[in-house]
Amino acid sequence: MNLLKKFLNDELHLDAEIYIEQFIKYETLLLDWNKKINLISRKSTSIEDHILNSIFFLTRYDISGIRSLVDIGTGGGFPGIPLKILYPDLEMVLLDSIRKKIIVVEDIAEQMNFKKIKVVCGRAEEISKTQEFRNKYDAVISKAVAPLTELFVWGRGLLNQKGKTLCIKGGDISEELSLLNKKKYNFNTEVINFEFPGSYGIEDKKLVIIKRKSTDKFSKQF
Repeated sequence: MNLLKKFLNDELHLDAEIYIEQFIKYETLLLDWNKKINLISRKSTSIEDHILNSIFFLTRYDISGIRSLVDIGTGGGFPGIPLKILYPDLEMVLLDSIRKKIIVVEDIAEQMNFKKIKVVCGRAEEISKTQEFRNKYDAVISKAVAPLTELFVWGRGLLNQKGKTLCIKGGDISEELSLLNKKKYNFNTEVINFEFPGSYGIEDKKLVIIKRKSTDKFSKQF
């Protein structure tokens, strides 16, 4: 976890010693589960790269004002659990449609004694229709789960009036952006590009932010 320590200290200007034990515990739990359920490559001996690629965007995008967050397609807990470690007071939902993955993240969340967290099995577009989750959250986030248009449509019902969609992406997303911007929704799109020293292994990464143009009453188109 030396690269992660360096990143926390040098890029996020945090005291890595405050967080590193939790990250190590997360790694131990996930790798143990990975022997039974395929969450990441079976050859993996570390999850450091997955963590770095879950938190890199914090160098240029402040989430301290976000109080509640839904991680869509969380898989093994990325990016939700790394963010929860750094922001323990963040109210969070870890959401995935695959039951075996939910069993894993539920166990990890319990063993790490997280508070203000729910682990839910289901699809975002269906969960968002229920009274418990509809229009309740400040943000939804996803890490390379699906094209932008699908992510936006899946998550919009979970967002409150000022809510935003945060999409962690890599590579060329010009076609995805073009398709998204053709939709007649009441939103603005912002793309933040990131560059880091090659040693971190964070290559060609972007954060796409989709948010409402106004805080007026909800538009059916949004």
